[in-house]
Amino acid sequence: MNKQIKKYLKSGQQTEITPKIIEIASTFKNEGLELIFEMLQWVQKNIKDTDSVEFKKKFFRKRTADEIIKSKVTTGCTDYALVFIAFARVRKIPTVYVEAIRRKWLDIGDEKYIEGHIFAECFIDSKWYIVNPEEGAIQIAYHQFVIFDKGLDSWNIGIKKFNDLKNKFLKFKEEYRKKKS
Repeated sequence: MNKQIKKYLKSGQQTEITPKIIEIASTFKNEGLELIFEMLQWVQKNIKDTDSVEFKKKFFRKRTADEIIKSKVTTGCTDYALVFIAFARVRKIPTVYVEAIRRKWLDIGDEKYIEGHIFAECFIDSKWYIVNPEEGAIQIAYHQFVIFDKGLDSWNIGIKKFNDLKNKFLKFKEEYRKKKS
């Protein structure tokens, strides 16, 4: 395994491996792709989205995987991905945090409603797989998304709150449009 791949076995601040994460990850019985699906099932079963706008505003991009697990509540795709990534790394699967922007938003979207999504990339059997933790699925491509950045977690790529996300996405959008014209 090369140095670039090994980098994604390390934890970021949000994906720090804690005793609780190790305890849960040790209950998974499978290996390889079956392990990925087992972890995705755990995330889908044990962590739920909330309709509370106040909760989302208060906690969006501000919690660790451990805090998300303990609360059992997510603010959306980021939280699902952080928990999944922490589990994968405990199980020695190099896993990348992938911040993506919806292509349609880059082309015609406005500033009021930012459209992005979080994926993970897992290295299994000498191949990278795109995982969508919020949907509980493995995908073959990013389809309607453009990759914004990759790292260990959201904080690692400099996004710690909504305004960080908005400012970075708007700057990216401006550069993206210049390249297209």
